[in-house]
Amino acid sequence: MIGAFAHILVAYMVLLMPWIGRFKYRKLQDSLAAGIPDARLRFYRLSVAQQALLVGVVLLYARLAALPWPALGLAAPYSWTAARELLITFAIAIGLSIVLFRWTGDRFLRRLLKMAGALIPAMARERVWFAGLSLGAGISEELLFRGFLLWYLSFFFPQLNRVQLIVLSSLLFGFCHVYQGWMGIAGTGILGAVFAWLYLSTASLLLPMAIHALVDLRLLAILTPGRIESLQPHPPKGNGPHLEQADHSLRS
Repeated sequence: MIGAFAHILVAYMVLLMPWIGRFKYRKLQDSLAAGIPDARLRFYRLSVAQQALLVGVVLLYARLAALPWPALGLAAPYSWTAARELLITFAIAIGLSIVLFRWTGDRFLRRLLKMAGALIPAMARERVWFAGLSLGAGISEELLFRGFLLWYLSFFFPQLNRVQLIVLSSLLFGFCHVYQGWMGIAGTGILGAVFAWLYLSTASLLLPMAIHALVDLRLLAILTPGRIESLQPHPPKGNGPHLEQADHSLRS
């Protein structure tokens, strides 16, 4: 019974999660294009609730299956010194990327707006909720794709080595961002591999959770309203039309 629940959860992640995310993103695009007030805020709030639900499901499974918390990465890292050094290194890299993209990298940022522009906040309230969404992603996605999924693969497929575990979990993590197109899948898949490596190297989700959240939060520092406006061929109007015009090739 407990094993069946784990299989069902993984089946949901593989078969349904990517397409639910794509459907939600398309619906957000349509709502923004129609000028529906607070469409992005409602999307953020619903997504945060879904993140909390996923965390609850994984923790409930661990309780029912009598899994020790360290099996899901809910433990202190092997070495606080090594974890601190890694965190500082990644934080410096993230900070440098913020400085770089605030003034350069227009081509990359325009591509990002095409891939996932509808998600980028345009107003103060949206930025607050996006920050909450980023923190929630760091917690929920790491618990699900690194903590639970890597435990699942290791337990039910013990023949897999570390590299195979990282590749498989990262492929699924990337595919769950299918709404961003193939470049988004590739980019998030690479990030997933980095997060998986951090987790397996420290035996703790604390570091990948923190870095994951920082990677998402940096968009608030890079894509300020003024920076977004500078990337547009024409000044944006209304409820963030620069974000609603996300890549319509995703609809094909």
